[in-house]
This record gives sequence, structure tokens and C-alpha cells, in this order.
Amino acid sequence: MSRVTASEVFEAEELLEKVDSWSEEEIEELPKFYREKAREYRGLTNSGEG
Repeated sequence: MSRVTASEVFEAEELLEKVDSWSEEEIEELPKFYREKAREYRGLTNSGEG
């Protein structure tokens, strides 16, 4: 099992912050899989679970 490095965690946090800042129009332009995942993540952060 591989370990997650601090730099990987930092990169993931930056990406999640970027997704959270996207407008609905920007999300709509994504391919279906990414669009669904972006909305799923935003739903988690909006409900206080993320």
C-alpha cells in the first residue's frame, strides 16, 4: 500500500478549492464524469461534510 505525501495532500486541497470556486456554467462545460464529481463534491461541502 502506498503512502500519501504531504505534497500530494497539498495539491489535492488546491484542486478542491478550485472546484469549489467554479460557477455552474463552468461545471456544465466539463465532461459528464467530471461534472458529476464536481457537483458531488460541492454538495458535500455545502452540507458541511467536506
